[in-house]
Amino acid sequence: MTQKAVVKRRLDGGRVEVEVERVSACAHDCDHCAGCGSMVQTAPVIAVAQDPLGARPGQRVTVESSTGQTLALAAALYLLPFAALFAAYLLMARAPEGVAALVGVGAFLLVLVGVSLPLDRHLRRRAVSLRVTALEGS
Repeated sequence: MTQKAVVKRRLDGGRVEVEVERVSACAHDCDHCAGCGSMVQTAPVIAVAQDPLGARPGQRVTVESSTGQTLALAAALYLLPFAALFAAYLLMARAPEGVAALVGVGAFLLVLVGVSLPLDRHLRRRAVSLRVTALEGS
C-alpha cells in the first residue's frame, strides 16, 4: 500500500516520523450517494518509517507498507469476528432454550477475552512497518 506523507522529524537508526493523511474511498459525488460524512475532519496518522533515502523534515515523501502484512491484518480484523459470530450462532442454536442466552453471553466473553484482547495486544506490539520509497521536491 502506497501513501503520500510529510516528514515531521528525523529519528535515530535511519528512521523518520511521518504524518500520513487518512484516505477516503469517497468520490465526492454526494448527489449520487446521499453523502457519507466525508466532510468530517479526521486527524492525520503519525507513524515511523524506515528512511533509506535521507528525507528532510517538511519534505513530502511516498511511503509504502508491505501488502502481505496489510492483508493479514485486514483478515484478522474482519474474518476472526465473523468466524466467532458464526460459531456463537451454532452454539446457541444447539443449546436448550433456557441456556441459549447464557451460551450467547459466554461466547461473547470468550471472544472478547480469548481473541479480541490478545489480538489487540499483538497488533500494538507489531505495527505495520513503513518504508520511504520516493522523495518529492524539497
